[in-house]
Order: sequence, then structure tokens, then C-alpha cells
Amino acid sequence: MKIILDAMGGDNAPDANIKGAVNAIKKVKAEVVLVGKEELIRNRIKEIYGKELEEISDRLKIKNATETIEMEDTPTVAIKRKKDSSMVVGFKMLKENEGDVFISAGNSGALLTRSNINCWED
Repeated sequence: MKIILDAMGGDNAPDANIKGAVNAIKKVKAEVVLVGKEELIRNRIKEIYGKELEEISDRLKIKNATETIEMEDTPTVAIKRKKDSSMVVGFKMLKENEGDVFISAGNSGALLTRSNINCWED
């Protein structure tokens, strides 16, 4: 199983999402792909664990996404304009069968807007 996780979504991102991903790979036999600003994620992993990503697990990966949908963003506008956001990139990965599930604690309106079948067309 491959889990796609929006590393930039949620109030305590990316730290809470990184910690959740590391905890998950210890408990389930799955690969977790953190989607978000790669440099920031790598730096936070190093600060939190004192290790590089590759030293933690070969089942933990990063997919770079340069934008973030903020909680105050208008959902439909954000989905259309922020094509390289962690949420849009994560959904695109799911659509292209690069994972089995997509999880985000980000902007709920944007999450629901993008998950709507009519929004799957780019």
C-alpha cells in the first residue's frame, strides 16, 4: 500500500504530519509519500529526528510541491490557481495511480472541491 500524505495541510504542519508518517511506517507495512515543500520537509525531519529522511526508512518518500493552500483561501479559487500545491499534487498522484489513498488535514473546502469527480479534469 502507498499512502499519499499532504505534509503541508493542517494547523501544525508539517511537523505533525511528518511525525504521523514516521509513526505510521513503524506500525504498517506501507510506503508513505509526504507531499509538500521538499526542502522544508527535509529540514524539519533533520531537526526533529537528527537524521536524514533516507536514514529513517526506505518507505518514507517526498514528492515536491511548491505551493500550499491556506485555510483562508477560497477553495475553488485555490484549487484552480495553485496547481503545484501539496493538495492538488497529491490528488493528481492518486488519479495517476501513484498511490492508494490520499490524506489531508488541510483546507476542508478545497479538499471536498478537488475530490468532486467533476474536478478531476485538469
